Amino acid sequence: MKVAIVGAGGLGASFGAHLFEAGVDVTLIEIDRRRVEKIAEEGLYMLMPDGSERHCRIKITDDPASVGVVDLVQISVKGYHTESAAESCLPMVGPETYVLSVQNGLGNLRQIAKHIPETQILGGVTALSAMPLGLNRVKFNGGIGGIRFGRCDGLADARLEEIAKVMSGAGLETHLLEGDIRIPIWRKLLANAGNCVAAISGFTGNQLMACPETSELTALLANETAAVARSEGLDFAELENAGDYVLTKCLPGVKDNKISMLQDVEANRRTEIDTLNAEIARVGEANGVPTPYSKVMTLLIKAREQQMLWGMENK
Repeated sequence: MKVAIVGAGGLGASFGAHLFEAGVDVTLIEIDRRRVEKIAEEGLYMLMPDGSERHCRIKITDDPASVGVVDLVQISVKGYHTESAAESCLPMVGPETYVLSVQNGLGNLRQIAKHIPETQILGGVTALSAMPLGLNRVKFNGGIGGIRFGRCDGLADARLEEIAKVMSGAGLETHLLEGDIRIPIWRKLLANAGNCVAAISGFTGNQLMACPETSELTALLANETAAVARSEGLDFAELENAGDYVLTKCLPGVKDNKISMLQDVEANRRTEIDTLNAEIARVGEANGVPTPYSKVMTLLIKAREQQMLWGMENK
């Protein structure tokens, strides 16, 4: 199987390294020329959950056309780069190529569908997490639940079993979904709606739960997101008491790790607020559902991003 991963950040690089070590023909696609040169020259280093470190000489390029047509393209970029990533991967996409997104938030599949036929798009979620430590160093945190994905049109597809087998064989526990793939995406969104609380407070997962104010705000955001999900015609068990679900089932798995939006804020990077709380508010408004908490948190994160830009301009 031939695989291309668009985006060599924490998770993209970690997925690529796992597949590479399992003997899969995998290439990382990255627009940051510094990262391309660093990994090409020195290889990729991955710090594992048990503290061990792996080193692999994985292929990387900033030219998708040089890779040729592949069996699977996995898009592992931030949500604000999804459409450009989908467009850039076209030279690697043939009539039998699947394009997979397990990105956070809403709207990513819609952006991909502007360039890729829906019958070739795979969507889903992952509980795995990672963070960049440098241009060619990542920390893979692991996670319970692995990767879950299915076709956007909800149809069963035996060809996906081969992909799942390859990924699971590489140590990336993988499960196939059938039916409405919006359900797992919105289920994860219940938890991700509170990422902004970590970004503003600076708290790890354990600290968010330990602080009464942040745990309450996290629950309020989850419950608000559940109301928006219902307005989209969705109905699954976690919507019944979304706040409790996030506080008792999701945040404990974060432990002392830093949520991705907090990592972005601390690194003065743009966040994924547009595909998370801003998108929740947009869908809520379209369906007549009030989303005051999502709107306020969007404004606060946007203000933080503006502060970052002003700081860079004044350097």
